[in-house]
Amino acid sequence: MAAISNFEILPEEITLHVFQYLSCADIIYGFYNLNTRFNSTITYFCHSMNLIGVTYKQFDCILSNILPQISSNIRSFVVNGNWASFISNKLHATRFELTLSSMFPNLYSLILECFIDTDLIIFLKEIRDLKYLVKLDIKRLTGRCSSELLKNILTANNGRLKSVLFDQDSIFLSLKTNDKNIICSNIEELTLNLIDCDMLGDLFKLIPNVHRLRISFGQSPGISTTTLMNVSPLIQLKDFELHSYGMFWEFSNIVDILSKMPSLHRLTLDLYTDDERLVNGQNLVIILPLSLVEIQLFILYYFSESPIKTDSLLATWPKHIPVSCWLNEPDQYTIIHTIPYNVHSILIPTAIATMMQFTEAVDLHLPRLRHLHVEGKCELLHLLKAAPRLYDLSIDFDCFNTIIDNESVYERLQQRI
Repeated sequence: MAAISNFEILPEEITLHVFQYLSCADIIYGFYNLNTRFNSTITYFCHSMNLIGVTYKQFDCILSNILPQISSNIRSFVVNGNWASFISNKLHATRFELTLSSMFPNLYSLILECFIDTDLIIFLKEIRDLKYLVKLDIKRLTGRCSSELLKNILTANNGRLKSVLFDQDSIFLSLKTNDKNIICSNIEELTLNLIDCDMLGDLFKLIPNVHRLRISFGQSPGISTTTLMNVSPLIQLKDFELHSYGMFWEFSNIVDILSKMPSLHRLTLDLYTDDERLVNGQNLVIILPLSLVEIQLFILYYFSESPIKTDSLLATWPKHIPVSCWLNEPDQYTIIHTIPYNVHSILIPTAIATMMQFTEAVDLHLPRLRHLHVEGKCELLHLLKAAPRLYDLSIDFDCFNTIIDNESVYERLQQRI
């Protein structure tokens, strides 16, 4: 008779607590098939499957012996594009591309990491006939990107996808729609990095039923919104975010964009401008949709006349849109932002971040901020206090010594990042 270990007779609550400290791969590789109770627990616990970082031996064992037994229960799965570099083509083809729908009949969310655009186009052909798959997350996508890639992604899985999200580390996408018959009416949520705003017209035509749209723009030579002229309004759009660094937006550009969003509830503008009308609250309020209930602003405004009267600027904003101002007079720019600023990602210029350490009352509140990019060298303590949920911090190498030397900053980073 086989001996029973103490771990095998532990209560279910303790087993689940132990599993919280292990990766999904470690759990199924180490405990599956030990006994029937463990198998039942693991099948329930591993609805989300992530095999990133496993050895080839673990990967092959899980894929060959375990995954076929529990795959019908998996709702979320991560596919890493780098797997093809150390797994034979035959293994990759028979276990992923050719049998994806049969292996994961109840898959709801698919996460694709570290793909090259050319490999992704090939893999997209195999994302089909997955009855319940509606969400696709793409992370750290690299390559040159053809204008057809985005359309291929949005139409994957026989047009069943509702949510497609690219992370901020993925390439900027190109889009040019010559075929007017291609409409992705299935897409309700889209987050992407777009090369320039000239593509907005084609994008709006492509996703007429989108509910939530988040766009980060690259640094194109200029800004033009003329492609929106003959585009129908996005009637279903409720939540819109525009993030753009290094390009200067004009008031008329924002007018053109918002005119296509009559039902908007939530608006986020994170951009650069030298147009005073964009930081004048009285002007901006007039062009906002009547349906709007929440607005988030982080506008870096370059001014030509110095000194700028920040009090007069702040006085133009109505009380229901509370804003604050950070002034960098030597470089002739200021930042106007709403309080609180409820976004997940932000880029703060060094001069503004440095000024925070000399200000006793830091009027900056970033409760939802998860990703922070600070350019240059600065003191981070006040920023960390303002962003209690910060998870990902990007800084210049020169700033690293500052972190090491500051015990308070170092302790905060150890706790959260």
